Amino acid sequence: IAGLELGADDYVTKPYSPGEVVARVRAVLRRTGPGGDAPLVFDDLRIDPVRREVTRAGEVVHTTRKEFDLLLLLASNPGRVFTRGELVESVWGYVWTGDTETVTVHVRRLRAKIEADPSQPQRLVTMHGVGYRFDA
Repeated sequence: IAGLELGADDYVTKPYSPGEVVARVRAVLRRTGPGGDAPLVFDDLRIDPVRREVTRAGEVVHTTRKEFDLLLLLASNPGRVFTRGELVESVWGYVWTGDTETVTVHVRRLRAKIEADPSQPQRLVTMHGVGYRFDA
């Protein structure tokens, strides 16, 4: 009760499942996330969280569900470096166990869709030995 009165949005009792924690965090982020439901716009790139649509130079960019979720997370936090483990936990919803190849593949596919030159990315930047960030 004290925690809730001091400003906590929710609590989880032990034992808990990591999936439940992720679902609760996502629910809070939907209510309080950056920009809420407003589209994110970066020059010619537009990400609409309500329509789950990405456009580049006015053309619709077809993304998979996970590609969209990954792009939205990174673009909602421009400049923040996410480790591959954080991305696995946030986007795929499971605790990172060491395999991050799926993150690498999804970033590569997103770069091919949103970067002018995927071999020289300006938006989805690799931080070698750490993870990825989105540059506005």
